[in-house]
Amino acid sequence: MQAAEPGKDVKARDPAHERGLVALVDMIDRETGDGHVTVGDIIDLLGSRSLIPLLLLPCLAMVSPLSAVPGVPSLLSAIVGLVAVQLLLGRSPLWLPRVLLKRSLHADRISLMVRRLRPSLAWLDGVLCERAAFLTQRPANLPALCVFCVVSFFMPAIEFVPFLTTTLASAMTLFAVALFTRDGLLMLAGYALVGLGAALIVQTVNALG
Repeated sequence: MQAAEPGKDVKARDPAHERGLVALVDMIDRETGDGHVTVGDIIDLLGSRSLIPLLLLPCLAMVSPLSAVPGVPSLLSAIVGLVAVQLLLGRSPLWLPRVLLKRSLHADRISLMVRRLRPSLAWLDGVLCERAAFLTQRPANLPALCVFCVVSFFMPAIEFVPFLTTTLASAMTLFAVALFTRDGLLMLAGYALVGLGAALIVQTVNALG
């Protein structure tokens, strides 16, 4: 599977994009099999140049039951941040440190994530389409990529602030889905959630002060 080069706005879309969100997660569920699955296994499955799907999957995991496992949000945010930085730099193929590549989850947890997310993703497949696509391309997508980087950096510090974590993870997921589907209106929804998250941060800081 081959995605567009991250530093270019290539109109051609790979088969995963054409099949949609459900097809992507179903493929992951089907191909990971039994036992433990490493981050490196997922990258090998998708291809190290498929940066948008590799950004999308950990974002989806952040809004799934996997996010309840201690330490998983921080692991996922580290992956998201590194992928986003490389999208910003136009770097391909993806590079991740060995310590992240070796991190693993049991395939049963991935199957649970897919089962929980599938109805929502099927609905999104039915309503999302390519519109206002310029918002998902350079230079309009640069603020969203910066949000990925900043939120991922601070995620370990806010992991135990549930509503704030959920809001920011949801915003990143909206951005990732928007980039995957080239839906600019969804990008705008992501920015709205980022604004809500910023307001929550200010409120939390004021309460502590």
